[in-house]
Amino acid sequence: MNKFINQLLQMHDLEVTLKESHFISKGRDLRSAWSELEEDIRELKSSLPFEISSVYDRISKRYPMPISPMSDGTCTGCFINLPVGLVNRVKSDNEIVSCPSCQRFLYYDDSRMEGQQTELHYKGIARFSSPELMIPALKATSMDNAMKQIAMHTAEKGFVEDGQLFSQLLLEREALSSTVFENGVAFPHARGIRACGLTLTVAICAIKPDKKNAVPPPRLLFGSAVPRQTSMFYLELVSKLAQYFGKEENLKKFLACKSAEQMWKLFVLVGK
Repeated sequence: MNKFINQLLQMHDLEVTLKESHFISKGRDLRSAWSELEEDIRELKSSLPFEISSVYDRISKRYPMPISPMSDGTCTGCFINLPVGLVNRVKSDNEIVSCPSCQRFLYYDDSRMEGQQTELHYKGIARFSSPELMIPALKATSMDNAMKQIAMHTAEKGFVEDGQLFSQLLLEREALSSTVFENGVAFPHARGIRACGLTLTVAICAIKPDKKNAVPPPRLLFGSAVPRQTSMFYLELVSKLAQYFGKEENLKKFLACKSAEQMWKLFVLVGK
């Protein structure tokens, strides 16, 4: 991948992480973590050529995702079919190329797997998951352990290609700032992973509180694989899930489920 595109993707990931952290904090004082993220963003931006960073700033004001993966000769930001010559330039990785329609930076990404297409069978939020991805009693001793198990389960069911990489990316993202809400609902996720589209694995667990950790132990986890082309939808998805499970009555019903079938029957109702 072109080194400047790689930097832009890293910078955008940190910007989204900062937004997520503000959204999830719910009154918790995370200023130290926010300052570190802001400093990392500034460092990445300062190392970019001015003509690239200035265009990035301009595009960011128009679109939540200023960098667009190219898929099947199409800009996945505005879905325009790109000229063959432009497609070849993007694939070559020798230069920074912009979409002639929306002006987003383009890059070639092969992160979407062939295979299970759950979004074709279900509606609402359920189209991002499957009955196979419901885990009613995750035997986890810690948040890290829970994320590792979720990653391997998702890979075993064929929804991500590399469970070890998925686990590593989940842990790296969680290390930046916690994705656990105060009510114990958590949204660990990994971007740029090779997966069958945006994928949610849902797990109920009972982790003992750690007195040394101010973050509450998770009770319900939504482990997400987020391919680059779906990043712009992820915050909206988390917002809907957080709103629904922020209501204690909804959370209690879900936590009472004893089987994957029971979990799925409730999950398909979320967001409807």
